[in-house]
Amino acid sequence: MFKFFAPKLIKLTLILLVPVSFLVLGNLYTYKRLTSEKQIAQLTFTPIHQQEYDATLKLGNFCEARNFRIYGDEWRIDTQFLKWKSWATLFGLDAMYRIDRLSGRYTSIEDEKNKSHSAHDLKTPSTLDLAKLANKYNNKFPPVDTVYGSSAYTKMKPNTVYIVSVTQSGILIREKEQTSIPDESNCIVDNSKWNNTVVELDQKLASFIASIK
Repeated sequence: MFKFFAPKLIKLTLILLVPVSFLVLGNLYTYKRLTSEKQIAQLTFTPIHQQEYDATLKLGNFCEARNFRIYGDEWRIDTQFLKWKSWATLFGLDAMYRIDRLSGRYTSIEDEKNKSHSAHDLKTPSTLDLAKLANKYNNKFPPVDTVYGSSAYTKMKPNTVYIVSVTQSGILIREKEQTSIPDESNCIVDNSKWNNTVVELDQKLASFIASIK
């Protein structure tokens, strides 16, 4: 009797293991993708006067630095997010983001009302703005979950490197001592000539369209 049922039990067990294994692996895949982080910016601040700083910002491959004057006690970075629905994320559509602005912020409300302010546009020109299109059509694209702004701010301190990271739902800031990160350690050489060419052509086209409007 056992010999008769044993092969069928083994076959049934294997059949059941396939979908169960698929569900387990799918769950792990979901967890990894929905909690993944990616560094998108590095900042350092040099005090000039009281509540006035020189900010050094590195984006992209972190090889080229841009400098900005920031007023306040804190700095803030603003991004715009286009978030896909969960089922679309599982198919590889990561949340899309665009870094919009770097600005200063005062701790005191009175200072915020009365003192100098600073805000710097960080948007990259593009001929197609997916977030704008999604908003225009009231997020009626099936895979789009929502379009929203995400900001993070913290105090400006010298001798500190601020690492800005993006997740599937927003941005976050971490601090490290400046001496712990050599200048060249986080420079990533981008060898994707195709990607660079596409981005460059898109920016040129966007600039041309803007010039004739």
